[in-house]
Amino acid sequence: MKKVSFSVNGKRYEVELENNFAEFVMEKLEESNVSINKDNDIPKLLNIYLQALKQNYDTEREIEELLIKTSI
Repeated sequence: MKKVSFSVNGKRYEVELENNFAEFVMEKLEESNVSINKDNDIPKLLNIYLQALKQNYDTEREIEELLIKTSI
């Protein structure tokens, strides 16, 4: 397990994640310009969250399409 921490509106949060997932999260935060050492604002994190939901939605649609194609 690995700890990932960041600040939002002056509060510091720390979460413990599986090592590989923690690395993935750190990469995505860095790509989205979320600072690990500085305070971040809520709109930036909300945008990242919505992007992750969109990616998950698209992946689920692709899986459903593949399942339909393979069941024919």
